[in-house]
Amino acid sequence: MPRIDFRVNSSHLVVEWMGIAVRKVPISDINRISKRLKGKPEIWRNTLRANHRMLVIYRKSNARPLLITPSNRYVFRNKLENAIDRIDA
Repeated sequence: MPRIDFRVNSSHLVVEWMGIAVRKVPISDINRISKRLKGKPEIWRNTLRANHRMLVIYRKSNARPLLITPSNRYVFRNKLENAIDRIDA
């Protein structure tokens, strides 16, 4: 499978494929982060068995949710929530 990585910038959640940014979601547009999926998502995964690594990003703009599979979902979720708190403050 192609190598897809996920990164949190100061203003964006970045999806990278082999080091090239292919998708950017503004942190200010993120409504909530969940482990449970509702609806038809935009899928960005880097593993074949994604159930134990799945994070769903719901957006304020009512766009499709974004499904990502970071290597450690709880650490990545914590980084993303900290970035959301910094933007909101």
